[in-house]
Amino acid sequence: MAISLEELKRQREQIQKHLEWLDAKIGEFTTSETELPKAEEVPEVTPPRPEGPLHHIPPETVASQTVPGQDKPNAPTYEPDPDAPEYKAKTANELRRAKVGCLLLFILSVALFLFLLFKLPYLL
Repeated sequence: MAISLEELKRQREQIQKHLEWLDAKIGEFTTSETELPKAEEVPEVTPPRPEGPLHHIPPETVASQTVPGQDKPNAPTYEPDPDAPEYKAKTANELRRAKVGCLLLFILSVALFLFLLFKLPYLL
Protein backbone atom coordinates (compact mmCIF):
# COMPACT_ATOMS: atom_id res chain seq x y z
CA MET A 1 0.00 0.00 0.00
CA ALA A 2 2.24 2.75 -1.28
CA ILE A 3 1.00 6.30 -0.92
CA SER A 4 2.80 8.91 -2.95
CA LEU A 5 4.33 12.01 -1.44
CA GLU A 6 2.02 14.24 -3.48
CA GLU A 7 -1.02 12.44 -2.08
CA LEU A 8 0.21 12.91 1.49
CA LYS A 9 0.88 16.62 0.91
CA ARG A 10 -2.58 17.07 -0.61
CA GLN A 11 -4.22 15.37 2.39
CA ARG A 12 -2.18 17.53 4.79
CA GLU A 13 -3.33 20.66 2.97
CA GLN A 14 -6.96 19.56 3.21
CA ILE A 15 -6.58 18.88 6.92
CA GLN A 16 -5.03 22.35 7.43
CA LYS A 17 -7.98 23.96 5.62
CA HIS A 18 -10.39 21.97 7.76
CA LEU A 19 -8.61 23.02 10.96
CA GLU A 20 -8.80 26.67 9.91
CA TRP A 21 -12.52 26.29 9.25
CA LEU A 22 -12.99 24.65 12.68
CA ASP A 23 -11.12 27.50 14.37
CA ALA A 24 -13.38 30.02 12.62
CA LYS A 25 -16.53 28.17 13.73
CA ILE A 26 -15.25 27.89 17.32
CA GLY A 27 -14.55 31.63 17.26
CA GLU A 28 -18.12 32.31 16.10
CA PHE A 29 -19.58 30.21 18.92
CA THR A 30 -17.40 31.75 21.62
CA THR A 31 -18.46 35.26 20.58
CA SER A 32 -22.13 34.24 20.51
CA GLU A 33 -21.87 32.67 23.99
CA THR A 34 -21.08 36.04 25.53
CA GLU A 35 -24.41 37.32 24.19
CA LEU A 36 -26.44 34.54 25.84
CA PRO A 37 -28.33 35.38 29.06
CA LYS A 38 -26.77 34.27 32.32
CA ALA A 39 -28.18 31.40 34.37
CA GLU A 40 -29.68 33.80 36.93
CA GLU A 41 -31.71 35.53 34.21
CA VAL A 42 -33.19 32.34 32.75
CA PRO A 43 -36.46 31.35 34.49
CA GLU A 44 -36.63 27.84 35.90
CA VAL A 45 -39.06 25.65 34.00
CA THR A 46 -40.69 22.70 35.74
CA PRO A 47 -42.33 20.04 33.57
CA PRO A 48 -46.03 19.44 34.17
CA ARG A 49 -46.91 16.37 36.23
CA PRO A 50 -49.05 13.85 34.38
CA GLU A 51 -52.43 13.27 35.91
CA GLY A 52 -54.20 9.95 36.15
CA PRO A 53 -54.59 6.86 38.32
CA LEU A 54 -50.98 5.74 37.82
CA HIS A 55 -49.45 9.08 38.78
CA HIS A 56 -51.03 9.69 42.20
CA ILE A 57 -47.89 9.25 44.35
CA PRO A 58 -46.58 12.61 45.59
CA PRO A 59 -42.89 13.26 44.84
CA GLU A 60 -42.07 13.67 48.54
CA THR A 61 -43.10 10.05 49.19
CA VAL A 62 -41.01 8.73 46.32
CA ALA A 63 -37.95 10.73 47.42
CA SER A 64 -38.19 9.54 51.01
CA GLN A 65 -38.28 5.84 50.09
CA THR A 66 -35.03 3.91 50.31
CA VAL A 67 -34.07 0.80 48.46
CA PRO A 68 -34.11 -2.07 50.96
CA GLY A 69 -31.56 -4.89 50.91
CA GLN A 70 -28.88 -3.66 48.58
CA ASP A 71 -26.55 -6.50 49.57
CA LYS A 72 -29.14 -9.27 49.09
CA PRO A 73 -29.34 -11.09 45.73
CA ASN A 74 -32.23 -10.29 43.41
CA ALA A 75 -33.38 -13.91 43.25
CA PRO A 76 -33.09 -16.84 45.62
CA THR A 77 -30.12 -19.10 45.07
CA TYR A 78 -30.59 -22.79 44.36
CA GLU A 79 -28.28 -25.77 44.36
CA PRO A 80 -27.19 -26.96 40.90
CA ASP A 81 -29.37 -29.62 39.36
CA PRO A 82 -27.60 -33.02 39.42
CA ASP A 83 -29.38 -34.02 36.17
CA ALA A 84 -27.96 -31.08 34.20
CA PRO A 85 -25.49 -33.15 32.09
CA GLU A 86 -28.38 -35.37 30.99
CA TYR A 87 -30.33 -32.35 29.79
CA LYS A 88 -27.31 -30.97 27.93
CA ALA A 89 -26.77 -34.24 26.09
CA LYS A 90 -30.43 -34.33 25.14
CA THR A 91 -30.45 -30.78 23.77
CA ALA A 92 -27.20 -31.37 21.84
CA ASN A 93 -28.78 -34.44 20.23
CA GLU A 94 -31.90 -32.46 19.36
CA LEU A 95 -29.76 -29.70 17.89
CA ARG A 96 -27.92 -32.20 15.68
CA ARG A 97 -31.24 -33.68 14.51
CA ALA A 98 -32.56 -30.20 13.71
CA LYS A 99 -29.46 -29.41 11.63
CA VAL A 100 -29.83 -32.65 9.68
CA GLY A 101 -33.53 -31.95 9.12
CA CYS A 102 -32.86 -28.43 7.86
CA LEU A 103 -30.16 -29.69 5.51
CA LEU A 104 -32.44 -32.41 4.18
CA LEU A 105 -35.28 -29.93 3.66
CA PHE A 106 -32.94 -27.58 1.79
CA ILE A 107 -31.69 -30.35 -0.50
CA LEU A 108 -35.24 -31.50 -1.26
CA SER A 109 -36.41 -27.96 -2.01
CA VAL A 110 -33.48 -27.37 -4.40
CA ALA A 111 -34.20 -30.71 -6.13
CA LEU A 112 -37.90 -29.78 -6.49
CA PHE A 113 -36.98 -26.38 -7.90
CA LEU A 114 -34.61 -27.93 -10.45
CA PHE A 115 -37.22 -30.54 -11.40
CA LEU A 116 -39.88 -27.89 -11.93
CA LEU A 117 -37.48 -25.70 -13.89
CA PHE A 118 -35.92 -28.26 -16.23
CA LYS A 119 -38.03 -31.47 -16.36
CA LEU A 120 -41.62 -30.27 -15.99
CA PRO A 121 -41.71 -28.29 -19.29
CA TYR A 122 -40.71 -31.43 -21.21
CA LEU A 123 -43.40 -33.52 -19.50
CA LEU A 124 -46.21 -31.17 -20.54
